[in-house]
Formats: sequence, structure tokens, C-alpha cells
Amino acid sequence: MSKSIVLIGPMGAGKTTLGKRLAKTLKLAFTDTDKLISRKHGSIPDIFTDKGEAHFRQLESAALEQALETGGVIATGGGIVLSEANRALLKGQRVIFLDTTMEYVLKSLNTEKRPLLKQDPANWQVIYDQRLPLYRECASATVRTDNRPVDTILQELEREADKNV
Repeated sequence: MSKSIVLIGPMGAGKTTLGKRLAKTLKLAFTDTDKLISRKHGSIPDIFTDKGEAHFRQLESAALEQALETGGVIATGGGIVLSEANRALLKGQRVIFLDTTMEYVLKSLNTEKRPLLKQDPANWQVIYDQRLPLYRECASATVRTDNRPVDTILQELEREADKNV
């Protein structure tokens, strides 16, 4: 298994956007676990509707394993930390928690495409509060993404990516 830089955090924290830019800067492969899932199994909202969250979480674990085999920079889904098996896979990797606030996220996030937020966008805070201890448990570093210039965030990510696990 290759050493990877894994970005974790809540929906809308910037994992995919920042992950792509970080991978390009560091000249590493980029993988988005949600994209791996949707390429093979269809849209995530449809998976939630047709087969349920538990099935999605199984697919998510398989996608994380595949991404870690490839290595590079990996953007994960917000719920990747819910599985004990996933948390075990993240041990020994460079895991960076992209932290943010609900106010910042809900300004730009399309909640219609987010099954856990579609009915009630304010549910973001409930989900965040539930997952926060798990994000902190898995992370070797934390980088704030709310109300900060992208270039500043990227510089901080580059510094964190260079540190040893």
C-alpha cells in the first residue's frame, strides 16, 4: 500500500477541489472516493434511495481501499470515518482534516445533491457534531477552509503533506 495524503472532513469543506490542486502541485495521483463509487455504481443520491446508506458505506470502504492502493492525494466522502474498518485503514497515512463551518458551507453547497441534507440543510451541523470526534481521531493535521483564500489553504496543505506521519 502506497503512502497517501488523505483529506477528510464534512460535506462542502473543499476536499475534492483542494485535493485536485494539491495533487497537481505535488505531482501526485488524485482520487476521489465518491467519484470511484459513482463511476461504478451510479449516482450517490440514487444509491442512498435504492439501496440505503448501509450499502453506500460498504461501497465507500471498498473505494477507500482501492484509493489507498493507488496512493497519492485522496479526497474522501464526509462519512468515511464512520466505519471502524476505514479508521483502521487511515492509520499510518497522512490524514488531513479539512475543518469548516456550516455557515460557510451552506453558502455554496448544492444540498439537492446531498442525500443527508436534502430535506433539512441545517442537518449539516448535526452530522458535523456527530463526526467531529472521529475526524479528530483520524487526523494527523487540521486545516481550516472557511473564509480563507484558496492559495493560503493550499500552502498550509503542502506544509502538512510534507510532514512525516
